[in-house]
Amino acid sequence: MASKRRTPEREPTDRIVKRAPGERKRLTPELEAFAGGDDDAIWRREVRSGRLHDPRAVALIPGLKNSDARLVYDAHVARIRKAMNEEGEERLSEELAVAQSCAVYRGHSIVSFEAFVEAVLGLRVDRARALAKAGRSALGLPDNLTEAQIAIWLRAEAGVIEVAPEGRVEVRGGIMTLSMPLSRAAEALSAVGFREAPIARAGEGPRTVVDRPRGVPPMSAIVEREQRTRRGDD
Repeated sequence: MASKRRTPEREPTDRIVKRAPGERKRLTPELEAFAGGDDDAIWRREVRSGRLHDPRAVALIPGLKNSDARLVYDAHVARIRKAMNEEGEERLSEELAVAQSCAVYRGHSIVSFEAFVEAVLGLRVDRARALAKAGRSALGLPDNLTEAQIAIWLRAEAGVIEVAPEGRVEVRGGIMTLSMPLSRAAEALSAVGFREAPIARAGEGPRTVVDRPRGVPPMSAIVEREQRTRRGDD
């Protein structure tokens, strides 16, 4: 009589392997904090950017007092007109480059560089753009300044010209130069420092934001709702 063949037993494929603590894959700090009860740990992140936190409903230029924005605007219009009438195209190109890069026209509630040069200065838009491009190259300015860089520049300018209207603030090749009469230097530098101090304090570290999607409740609320459901409270 033939013997019955036995089917060899297969080893289970799903085995639980208990690893030593040092070999276990750890959760990220955010997930560990979330598991420990920090509802917003997975949504929290640090932000370092060139944008400024300006809570005002109406800000002509972000990071700049509206009165300073108007002060700077008036000073730049005067300089541009002087360059147009007396100082030549090279100086005009630099002045237009600064006006465009720092959006100083917003200090008079003008929405664009094109509207500014055409309506206020009486220049053709194509010529003004070409001059501004040449001026940026001459001054070594990037195509786009951050909000923080613009605010730093224009706050310094507002502080100088508030005290010494003949003073200037220039940026060339990434180097800022403040010019003012020595007799008014202490007052002007004090005015500049007063304006720049808040930006310096804000730049001491990254800003933490919570990016929890709109409508997503905290995990503690979800857990509490589930517990009530299981108890039959709802």
